[in-house]
Amino acid sequence: MTQEPRRSRLRAWVSTLLKLVLVGLAVALAVRLLAGVRWAEVAARLDSASWPILALAAFCLLARFAVWDVRWYLAMRRVERAPSLVTGFFSLLSSAAVNMVTPTVRLAGGLLRARYTARGGPGSFGRAYGVVLFDQLAHNAVMTALSWAAVIVVAFALGRWRLGWAALAAFVATGVALFVWSRRSGGGEGGGRLAALLARRAAAASGRVGRLLSHSHEAVEVFARLFADRRLRVQVVGIGAAFFLLNAFAQWLVFRGFGAEVRMAVVVGAVSLGLAAGMLTGVPGGIGATEAAMVATFAALGVDRIDAAAGTLLYRGLHYGVVLAVGLPALATLELRTSLRRGRAATS
Repeated sequence: MTQEPRRSRLRAWVSTLLKLVLVGLAVALAVRLLAGVRWAEVAARLDSASWPILALAAFCLLARFAVWDVRWYLAMRRVERAPSLVTGFFSLLSSAAVNMVTPTVRLAGGLLRARYTARGGPGSFGRAYGVVLFDQLAHNAVMTALSWAAVIVVAFALGRWRLGWAALAAFVATGVALFVWSRRSGGGEGGGRLAALLARRAAAASGRVGRLLSHSHEAVEVFARLFADRRLRVQVVGIGAAFFLLNAFAQWLVFRGFGAEVRMAVVVGAVSLGLAAGMLTGVPGGIGATEAAMVATFAALGVDRIDAAAGTLLYRGLHYGVVLAVGLPALATLELRTSLRRGRAATS
């Protein structure tokens, strides 16, 4: 009984240490690349930015969540009567805001989304959380695949042929392994195992094991059903690609906002590698690791260091601003509505 908790604590400490090392390496690389940059010039770039263009970039960053919401809506509709797109949109942003300002694991943040979209009854939370599990896995899988593809392209663009071919071989091998595993698992069975694993991680992160496990059977069934839906998987890839491109287009607009000419291919590579670094380290919102990786990639791809620093800081600032400005009020409103609903239910 005592040995397993010790192992769990050891794994948690090792995982945290590894994330800190990765963040430190990314930051050290960015600092080295930006050595000698005159930050007064960076500030001048930021001051010269066109506000109408920045507003368009902020709109693209907000539109990402509308695209994400469509994926949630399509998955939810296959399970039960889906909530409105407006409810899904604001519950998604409220969850993103919570994950940004707290060290909560993103899988636990999914409990918040399930809570806001559940439609009453003991089973509805389980169904909603099954959709959340699928949605989170789909998002991470598509973003990881696209970022991996960007690593391959960037490696070849820099003339790192060995790295490029090694990354391509690893990408293909991973894809084949996942395909074989899903075929042998029979689709639904493999989805059930994935859902059970994600549910255990969410339970450990949230501390609400009892409540989660009381709905786990229903959540696993929903996840497995969605996981086996081929049409939905195709839609997930398309929606994920739209999310990915909106990210890159917003960064491209930021550069245009202060007159920097940066090729879209370079922007796609840097943004994808930055997002991958943020996901890999697991820090809330990818703060620190994402910015460091983006600056380093832009500089490595030939972007002026001052433009790279100004563009990255402005883009990430817009990202944080959009999520917090919309997500925190949405969180307060949804919490108030939930409390009022509970009060009416208690008095009836």
